[in-house]
Amino acid sequence: MTDLSNQTVPPENSRPENSRNVAGRIHSVSALGTGAGGPGVRFVIFLDGCPLRCAQCTEGPSPDSADAEPGDRAGTGEIDALMHRIARYADYMQVSGGGVTVAGAEPLEQAAFIRELFRRCRDMGIATALDTCGGGNLFAAKGLLHLTDLVVLDLTPVEPGALVRRPSGSGSTPGALRFAGMLRAARKPVWVRFAVVPGVNDDPRHVETLAEFAASLPDVERVEVLPFHRLATIHLRDRCPSPAIRALGPPSARQVRTVRNIFRSRGLRAC
Repeated sequence: MTDLSNQTVPPENSRPENSRNVAGRIHSVSALGTGAGGPGVRFVIFLDGCPLRCAQCTEGPSPDSADAEPGDRAGTGEIDALMHRIARYADYMQVSGGGVTVAGAEPLEQAAFIRELFRRCRDMGIATALDTCGGGNLFAAKGLLHLTDLVVLDLTPVEPGALVRRPSGSGSTPGALRFAGMLRAARKPVWVRFAVVPGVNDDPRHVETLAEFAASLPDVERVEVLPFHRLATIHLRDRCPSPAIRALGPPSARQVRTVRNIFRSRGLRAC
């Protein structure tokens, strides 16, 4: 196994000619993560500044993350410094089939930063995953998906109305549908995520619409049905605009199982 522990970034002559030390808005970084966000050991970069403002949002790392290091807190991060850290964990990611995941906020709002990051990762032979709800700058997504090995599509904040195709001449196609079209054209592996928020998005008709949409995508490998965690609302209490959400508890095991079964009834592998 090649030891990359002392490697910083790829040699200059191995980078694309237009490589730049782009800066991005970063909330925090989690190294050696596993589970959501892709297979194997993941180096997860949580971005800052989501434009969606969903009251039920449960995403984002804890500010008390045990593996946080100096410089991991909210602020501006440059790709050269990130690649220095990523290289320290390259062996773990490559051996486990893992890679780098960009999550939190909405990555498509920082597409130039992620495009350069993914280009550098590809030069190092490290797989990449884009964790998105399909919103943000969809024009920029066209130049990003070809550098992406896995798309984690979060349907938690998506309203069913955004998945109804509008008649010709009635206006622009909703963002979720346009991004789905890009995924179909790119033929990238997709993991779907759905967090069950009791009383907010667990109505069976709502879930059925989302499940049918997920089943229409050709390359969905799995659907992760997750319970809304009350702990997340504690961390976000001061920012959450809804008192009802702040006081909301997690769904029951039965509620989560019901949602899972709806996705499974469409032939999807839900877990």
